[in-house]
Amino acid sequence: MATKALVIDDEEDYRIIIQEVLRGAGYEVRLAKDGEEGLALLKQAPADVVLVDWMMPKMDGERFCREMRAVPALKDTPVVMLTVKQTADEELEALHFGVDDFVVKPFQAPELLARVRAVLRRAENRRA
Repeated sequence: MATKALVIDDEEDYRIIIQEVLRGAGYEVRLAKDGEEGLALLKQAPADVVLVDWMMPKMDGERFCREMRAVPALKDTPVVMLTVKQTADEELEALHFGVDDFVVKPFQAPELLARVRAVLRRAENRRA
């Protein structure tokens, strides 16, 4: 069975690029344009990993993570934050609200896949 990924980004170009990269690696991918839509999709059908943009209208990545982590069935879902932010303080802040790893935009496909696979491995190890 394919690994299920949810990609949440307000920029359509990034959603499409990430979808193509993940599908090319065998993932089943769903897309959302903001945190509200992403959270609704996740509540309907959980994903194995979520990739979420930090800065979005309506519900940004931080609020999405906080709200997702408050749902018992979703609280352990690995999250990769997509961001243009890249200072140590910003990364520390994101770790506090539940991010498992980061991918800085613009990114290379091999890095994106490596980080997604790494958070999935860590999640599997925690369950074992």
